[in-house]
Amino acid sequence: MSFYEVLYKLMVNFSSFANAQFAIKYMPQDEIQLVSEIISNSESAFNIVYKKYYPRLYYFIFEFIPFHDLAENIVQDTFLTLWNKRNDLHADTNLGAYLFTVARNNCLYRLRDERYKQRFFVNATIDDSELQLNLEALSLFDSSSYMFDEIERIINKTLEELPPQCRKVFLLSRFQLKKNKEIAEDLNISVKVVEKHISKGLKLFRKALKDYLPFVAYLFVS
Repeated sequence: MSFYEVLYKLMVNFSSFANAQFAIKYMPQDEIQLVSEIISNSESAFNIVYKKYYPRLYYFIFEFIPFHDLAENIVQDTFLTLWNKRNDLHADTNLGAYLFTVARNNCLYRLRDERYKQRFFVNATIDDSELQLNLEALSLFDSSSYMFDEIERIINKTLEELPPQCRKVFLLSRFQLKKNKEIAEDLNISVKVVEKHISKGLKLFRKALKDYLPFVAYLFVS
């Protein structure tokens, strides 16, 4: 099956990604194996990476190019680059850093290209000065492996600081993308209690990740 066929299947199955329900089976320590499998043309490994990073990339891109269709296109281009250049990956490639760097560069290209801006932004509600500010802000972002290692460290540390039930709710909500009602049913608690736990978790995460918000915007989407 070609990359485009794989990507099309993923897009169909993942078109409503904000409401999608899937378990994040692989955390960073397992990404070394995922990279190795992608280099070896594994579609299943690519699928896992796609599902994990699609919402993360989308909300990051949307911070700077706030157009749904354009953001989705940039996400698809980012995964296309990953697949087409999989043989250039190294065993220790940090997937988060790699994908966000590609997405960042794709955004910068579109924000800088006058023909592209005229074509897509001419009838938009956002004005050119705001796009310029977004371009300048995005140009300053560091998407190095070190930074993503630091983000993962802060996320894990913050999760550990949450009370057990609050941590469980937050993981189900933000990392498995379950709806509040589903979480309530799974844990046999009320929706109001679920909302309370999520609110508490978000407050702690906003403080802990204040310097990295565009890269973790997916955590704060209702």
